[in-house]
Amino acid sequence: MVDRQNKCLRHACVLLTVALGLTSSVGATTYLPVTFQELVTEADVIFVGDVVDVRPYMLRTRAGTIVKTRVTLRVADPLYGTTSIVEVFDFFGGEADGIGMAVEGMPKFAVGDRRVVFARRKPSINPIVGFTQGLLRVRRDGNGVDRVVTLEGLPLVRPESIGSPASGLRLLPQASTMTLADLRGRIVSALEEVHRR
Repeated sequence: MVDRQNKCLRHACVLLTVALGLTSSVGATTYLPVTFQELVTEADVIFVGDVVDVRPYMLRTRAGTIVKTRVTLRVADPLYGTTSIVEVFDFFGGEADGIGMAVEGMPKFAVGDRRVVFARRKPSINPIVGFTQGLLRVRRDGNGVDRVVTLEGLPLVRPESIGSPASGLRLLPQASTMTLADLRGRIVSALEEVHRR
């Protein structure tokens, strides 16, 4: 039994090394920038939702054991591609049964987070369009207005700034950060434009 556990641990370490090697060989967060239009056209599902469960699990494959994390979101506002009450996505990495795997830059989730999600349904290491760019945070300001920021916490002033380099961004007044209602309106308009073609 101990020998089998050691073998599984060795496989996990090899897979982790390969995964980290792949990410480090292309550099930290070197995914290609996507535009707002690309987020809308490439997503199979777009919604505003709340994280209700984050559960790492082990998956045995022919190559060995890997760790994935299943994230369940309650759909608060379905914008495209869903009529479900919940949406569930699997991400590569996490920690389960003492084995941890990670990919640099992979989005992290916590129960209670509110997100705007642009995702693909096709299985992959990360279903979010643009790796992290299609995942936006929703924060309520002091006046009770929901505002949208990037995953890194930078204010979203307009959807066209998604995918732009964050370097040189100043801390903007909270009032200039885009409201969730305004972003929702822009998404709906963009979806209408896409489906008119």
